[in-house]
Amino acid sequence: MNMFPLLYTPVMQPVEKQFLSALRQKHIPSLSGHVLETGSGPGANFPYYRAAAKVTAIEPNDRMRKQSIPAQLHARVPIRTLGSSAERLPFEDNTFDSLVCTLVLCSVEDPLQVLQELKRVCKPGAAAYFLEHVQMSHPAAAQLQHSITPVWKHFCDGCHLDRPTRSYIEQAGWSITGTDSYFQGFLLSMQAVLPPAPSS
Repeated sequence: MNMFPLLYTPVMQPVEKQFLSALRQKHIPSLSGHVLETGSGPGANFPYYRAAAKVTAIEPNDRMRKQSIPAQLHARVPIRTLGSSAERLPFEDNTFDSLVCTLVLCSVEDPLQVLQELKRVCKPGAAAYFLEHVQMSHPAAAQLQHSITPVWKHFCDGCHLDRPTRSYIEQAGWSITGTDSYFQGFLLSMQAVLPPAPSS
């Protein structure tokens, strides 16, 4: 049995209380329209939606999705959760006005494919918020992350410590408009936007 979904919330609770909740509070309330959240986990972002008309949340792990039900029921906006995979989303092109992706791209099998799929289902001009830990710029720190990752991902549900996630976001076609860096560049809080469609 994979124990990670059961341990995730109690292990993350101190970090959430001391640090992550403030970042969610700062950035998520302003996202509007139909919001897509990918990898919603136990629903940590759900209490912070304010301006959204509605939220569609993707979480492939059944246990995590069940854990999110209380937060879903108490949210201020309508939230629907689906068990889909981020690599192949069951939505038409240009469906969503905004995107939220927090602590997700470290553990998906192909982050660039996921980001391109997220781009496909979001409208041109869509706003996005990414909160991800990434490969650090200092060579010694990056090497340490690389050496730890094989063991780390085995115990932490596929989580990679050493991904150049900001580069992936830009490669997929998102324009990063603002970045805050924490813990010597280990954690990045990023605002991004999809460029408008070219005029004909």
